[in-house]
Parts: sequence; structure tokens; C-alpha cells
Amino acid sequence: MAVGELSAVAVLVLGLLHEQPMHPYQMHQNLVERGDARLVRISLGAVYHGVERLERDGLVGVVGTDRTGNRPERTTYRITETGQAAFARRLTSFLGDDHPTYPLFSVGLAEATDLPRDVVTAQLERRRAREAGRLADLESAYERIRAQGLPRRYVLDVEHDLHLMRAELAWLDGALAEIRDGSFLWGEPIPAAFVEAYRAARRHAPQAEADDLTAAL
Repeated sequence: MAVGELSAVAVLVLGLLHEQPMHPYQMHQNLVERGDARLVRISLGAVYHGVERLERDGLVGVVGTDRTGNRPERTTYRITETGQAAFARRLTSFLGDDHPTYPLFSVGLAEATDLPRDVVTAQLERRRAREAGRLADLESAYERIRAQGLPRRYVLDVEHDLHLMRAELAWLDGALAEIRDGSFLWGEPIPAAFVEAYRAARRHAPQAEADDLTAAL
């Protein structure tokens, strides 16, 4: 199995099985309880599908099947040596390799000037209120789990997300303040001086530099 084909859900599943064998329903419960739905979209069906694929590719193996009362049979899985190697390689890639993302918010910002200022302001305010609520919830969960004694190395993802969320809120506060007080000019055409400078750069710069400038714009 190519390392690149291991999805984020598969990595999370292998991470659980790295701790101990368990059945898919238990995996799903653990992922939800740990808040991993904040990282990727997790459903019970996705977990079952992921485990089936991991078994097919030899990354997990069946330990046994049991039934409790009237519940359906549950198959417990363990991670194989091949799975441990694939897990380590993919996890290493997640940490150090470039995995570009293309957030829709950035697209919205890129085209925001095509909307009236009051519409942009209202939507940014709506976004800020929502993100502030998420930040407060995540801060509370982080403080609670740390107070219970969980070492920081287990919540590096939470610390990173908290940092990004605080930075985004700070940026939103600044942008909204400037839009409200008129620091951001809205609706005016691109200055003629910029258009002339841009055209001159395209005429005189090497083609590669011109392409870079175009891409940046």
C-alpha cells in the first residue's frame, strides 16, 4: 500500500490500534471522545470502511470476534508490523512534508472587494463570533485535560489550533476595525499608478519573474 494512500482517518485508526487492539465501534467512540472530529470528518461508517481497507492491505489483522447479549458480533483488530511501519512513515510525512490546503475563506477574501462593504463586514463579524465561541470551547477543554494531568506532548495539535485561532481572531479584529473606520478604501478602482507599474514589470522583467508576479496577484 502506498504511503500516500493512507487517509487521515486511517492514521487516526492506526494510532488507536498502536495503543491496543479494539473493534471499530470502540475506535469511533474513542475518536469522538478525544475530540478528533475537530481534525477530520469522522463517522462510524468511515471508521468501518477504513478498517476494512486496512485489513485488506495487511495493515491490521483480526484478533477475534465476540458477541455481548443481543448486540451484533464485534470483530477486534490489532495493528500488524506492516501497519506499524506504514503508520510511522505516513505520520512522519504529516509532520514534515508539505500538504497544501486551499481554504475557502482565503478565496472569499481574495474576491471580497466584489461585494458591498456592509456585506463583507457582516460576514466577517459572523465569522468572528463563531470562531470566538470555538476558541472558548477549545481553551476550556484544553485547560480541563491539562488540569487532569495529561502531558503536553499529547495535545500539541490542540496548542497549534489554539495559536492559529487566536491569530485569526486578532486579524479579524484588525481588519474589521479598518473596514469600519474607512482605512480600507472600498469600491474604488485599482490605482492607475499600480496598473502602470504592473505593466512595466511585465514588459521588463524576465518571464519567470513576470509569471511569479502574476501568480502573486
